[in-house]
Amino acid sequence: MRKVLLSIALITGIAAAKAQQLHFTSQFLQHNLMYNPAAAGIAGNAMAGISYRSQWSSFPGNPRTYMVYADADLKKLKAGIGGYVYRDETGPTSRTGLQLAYSYHIISKNEKSKFGIGIEVRGMQYAIDKAKIESSIPNDPLLGGASSKFLFDAGAGLYWTNSKLSVGAAAQQIVGSRIKIADVPGAYTHGKLYRHWNFTANYKLQTGDDIYVIPNAMVRVIEHAPTEFDLGAKLNYQDKIWWGLNWRVRQFWSIQAGFKILQRISATYSYDYYTSPISIFTSGSGAHEVGLQFDLSKK
Repeated sequence: MRKVLLSIALITGIAAAKAQQLHFTSQFLQHNLMYNPAAAGIAGNAMAGISYRSQWSSFPGNPRTYMVYADADLKKLKAGIGGYVYRDETGPTSRTGLQLAYSYHIISKNEKSKFGIGIEVRGMQYAIDKAKIESSIPNDPLLGGASSKFLFDAGAGLYWTNSKLSVGAAAQQIVGSRIKIADVPGAYTHGKLYRHWNFTANYKLQTGDDIYVIPNAMVRVIEHAPTEFDLGAKLNYQDKIWWGLNWRVRQFWSIQAGFKILQRISATYSYDYYTSPISIFTSGSGAHEVGLQFDLSKK
């Protein structure tokens, strides 16, 4: 039975490569650059950060994601640059990658709005840790294949923002690179990087002195996978402390919070309460996400 379950897990992992392939964060308002290269430097400051996400802890080999990122505005060039280094682990499989973005900014005459046109390149190493599975499936032909494969891909996007409204649209993995896991006659061992289309919008609504409510939304259209809808609202007080509530339709609720530790350091946390596909009665079926962000702008 154990061999059967492991084989199913591997087959499922390969099949999942046909659906959603890119890791995600429920704190997408803090990670515009991750979803849209045109957002690079669009906020007008320089910053760097780290993030960690763990979900479904009750399952052995549960998904975990580590990220280090940076973003900077190149005012003299009317442009922005940024990037992510990440590692995404699920069971015996992992994806380690680098995502680099460049955005050219068209600034209005009154400097109240910016329009970004961005491109990104990414390299990703897909790997299987055979030591974690070979004792249970010693004769599986998959173990005769390469332990890792390197893939290259690219993306592009558009982003517009003023002091209140921000909207963006981007396409990721537009090259559609292919991956061959192993040489096994008659078995499905090929994969492909499928396109992800991201659409985002948020509006900054002042409701009091230094108090803002920010309704936000994101739609992800993924080839060969159900479209994902994220809806939420964020309450911000003086850019020093904020709370948020988000809902991914038919999947989970996310409760979020953040605050400034020092003048230049911010901490964030979110908890995602899954309703599907993991049973709400299963202990450890949620997700925790924590992050630190450092303001590197000159004061």
